[in-house]
Amino acid sequence: MAALISVVTDPIANAIGEPHIIHLREARIDEFLQAKSLSRNSQRAYRQDLKIFCAWYDARRSSNGHGAWESITARQVIQFKTDRSRCQAATHQRRLSDATIRRTLGTLRNFYNWMQRMGYVTHNPAAAIDLPKLAEPPIQHLSDQQVQHIFAAAIDTQLPERNLALLWVLNHNLRAGEVCALNYADYDGQRLTIRQAKANSTGIVPLNLEARAWLDTYLKWREAAGEHLQSSNPLFLSYSRQNCGDRLGYGGIRNLMDKLSATVGFKFHAHQFRHTYATNLMLKGMNPHHIMTLTRHKSPQNFRRYSKAAEQLAAERAFYNAIGETDTPSDIASWAG
Repeated sequence: MAALISVVTDPIANAIGEPHIIHLREARIDEFLQAKSLSRNSQRAYRQDLKIFCAWYDARRSSNGHGAWESITARQVIQFKTDRSRCQAATHQRRLSDATIRRTLGTLRNFYNWMQRMGYVTHNPAAAIDLPKLAEPPIQHLSDQQVQHIFAAAIDTQLPERNLALLWVLNHNLRAGEVCALNYADYDGQRLTIRQAKANSTGIVPLNLEARAWLDTYLKWREAAGEHLQSSNPLFLSYSRQNCGDRLGYGGIRNLMDKLSATVGFKFHAHQFRHTYATNLMLKGMNPHHIMTLTRHKSPQNFRRYSKAAEQLAAERAFYNAIGETDTPSDIASWAG
C-alpha cells in the first residue's frame, strides 16, 4: 500500500513541466523527533506510535482519499480508536490495549500540535479525541530486604566497582536512560546534575554517603586502569565484548538487572529503584513538595501514586502494631526501619 504523500510544486520541476512528488511522512516524523528533547528510547517509542497509526491509515487509503498529513480528519482518528479497540473475530482478543491506544493517540496529538506550530497543517484532528481512561498502575517498590539481596549479589559480579556504583545511582531515583546519559562532569563529588531526562525533567540529585563512596571508588578504579577522566567522558562505561570502553547503554543496564534477578531469585527492573526511592522518603516523613523536587515530577497527580503507596504501607504497619501482632508480614516489616 502506498505511503502518505504530498504533492509539492518544485520551481525547478515546473520549469520542465514535471510535478515533484516527495514523501513527507517520514521526513515530518524525523523533523518532529529532532525538534524534541527526547532520549533514544523515547524517540523510538514516538516513531513506533506514529507507525501504528500510519499502518492502519494506509490500509484504508483507497476509501479515505488523499494521504497527506493535512488531509487526515478527526473522524478518521475516531475510526482508528474504535477499530483498534475492537476484538478480533478469530481470537476474541483486542487489537490494541487501552494503554497502547492512549499512548498512540497522545503521540499523534503532540505530533499535530508541533506541525501546527511549524505551519505544516492548519488543524489537529486528534485534539478533541477523548483518550481511553486507564487504571492507575501500582507502585512497584522494592523492600529493604530485596534491595539488600540485590546489592549483595552485585558484590559477586565480575565488575563490582561499576555495578555497585550503578545500583547506588539508580537507587537515588534516576531513570536508566538518565544514568546512561551522565558524563563525568555531571558529578561534583556530592550530587548529580541530570541534563537529559524524560519530559525535560532535568534537575539536581543529591547522593548519600554510600552512593558517593561507591561512585568515587569506581572512578578511582578507572583512573588506576589508565583512563584519563575528562568532563565529556561517560560516567558509566560498558565492558561487554562488543562495546568495551563505550558509554553504558540501556541494554547494558537491562542485562545487568536480568543477571542479578537470576541470582537473587526474584524478577525486578531498574525503574523499581525509582519507585523505592520516592516511597522510602514518604515513609520517613519528608515534605512531599521536597520529594517532588528530587524526583523531578511535574504533575502532583502522577506523584500521588507514590504517596498512596507509602500511606498504604504505613497504615498496614500501624494496624499490626495496634493489634499487637509481632509476626508482621515480611514485606511490611522490612519497611519499619
